[in-house]
Amino acid sequence: MFSVDELSEVKRVSTGHLRLLGFKPLSCLKDYHNLKPATFVFPSDEEVVGSTCLFVALHRSMLRLKRFAVAFYGNSSHPQLVALVAQDEIMTPSGQVEPPGMHLIYLPYSDDIRHVEELHTDSNSVPHATDDQIKKASALVRRIDLKDFSVCQFANPALQRHYAVLQALALDEDEMPEIKDETLPDEEGMARPGIVKALEEFKLSVFGENYEEEDSNIEGKAEPTRKRKANAIKEYGNYVWADLADNGKLKDLTVVELKYYLGAHNLPVTGKKEALISRILTHMGK
Repeated sequence: MFSVDELSEVKRVSTGHLRLLGFKPLSCLKDYHNLKPATFVFPSDEEVVGSTCLFVALHRSMLRLKRFAVAFYGNSSHPQLVALVAQDEIMTPSGQVEPPGMHLIYLPYSDDIRHVEELHTDSNSVPHATDDQIKKASALVRRIDLKDFSVCQFANPALQRHYAVLQALALDEDEMPEIKDETLPDEEGMARPGIVKALEEFKLSVFGENYEEEDSNIEGKAEPTRKRKANAIKEYGNYVWADLADNGKLKDLTVVELKYYLGAHNLPVTGKKEALISRILTHMGK
């Protein structure tokens, strides 16, 4: 029979929260070894006197030798293998960009790594693009190439809408400023003759002469949308919208009823009730 203390000692994996096991070349650490967000660690002499001196020596050696440390981290009930990757300090004339320290990366166990399943087990059944299809696809890509693209060119539409609501509330405005969603497709640009021609040639090369049949499937999917619009137009006629707007009665309608007006006029139906009312009033010019 074992005592409680003896059982605890048997189950103990490590004597501390962080136990160094050894070092490996940085090339052994792969991107898919990041099991979850890493932790940034740095020394503190307030907890252990002399830890800063030891940390700095280890940090410099790991940078110089291009090694990372493998360690046990956690308690006995949930031991975790981690990698300690040293990060050098980066300074610019404006100040510190990256602080010195180590990234504590949580490593996966063998059963945490999933192997990609093959979609086609028989290589002969895998469809291959013809040279003509590849040529047409390359021509299409060149036509719609975004030159000098940068994510900084596009504002976050959700954030801009949030700022617009705050502005309307702060300035006691009746209408919310119109927000231009720069992430939406450039329909005018995609309608240029050169792009349309390249797209049609690509579709013809891939689907053949009968590719119009695909359009019929799209039409079938759009049928419910047409039914909803027809119902909105039908219900729209049951209300005197001008009187409701003039008398401030729109707020008494339900969201479903407000969407009758928006659907009948091909207006967006998303948003809260206040946004729907504002959209209706804007469309009515009030």
